Amino acid sequence: MSIDEARKIIEELKWRFDTPFSSLDKDTIKKLYYEVIGKSFVATSCQQCYHDALIEINYHLNKYGKMADKRKYILRAGAIINCPNFMDGKVFSNDNLDDETAKEYLKMFPNQIEIFNDVAVEDETSNEDTEDETEKENKIGRKKR
Repeated sequence: MSIDEARKIIEELKWRFDTPFSSLDKDTIKKLYYEVIGKSFVATSCQQCYHDALIEINYHLNKYGKMADKRKYILRAGAIINCPNFMDGKVFSNDNLDDETAKEYLKMFPNQIEIFNDVAVEDETSNEDTEDETEKENKIGRKKR
């Protein structure tokens, strides 16, 4: 999704802002939230949470002028990295974990692959010993989602 497409969707939803959103609108806002901000939207029992999410999406686009960066390494819900032997015990969550740090962590602790939802499969060009796709999948235990 491009920034222009996101802005167009926001404009369409703004016309219905003063009324409760339909289930289709809510699904659109959830998808838009993930695409623009890079986090999963968590609905609450509050009726205004979707309205608030739309405001947050619009604010993000106006302030930063870009969509969220696509990440290859996503921790499972509630998972953190907090190891005294890794980066002096610094704590990492999805909010501050970048792909390079995740890759470094998995090199040191390959058995911790299970705390990640999505895991990138390395390019063969960046790997000195070439492995085919099946060998890489077997090594990490699952395909990239």
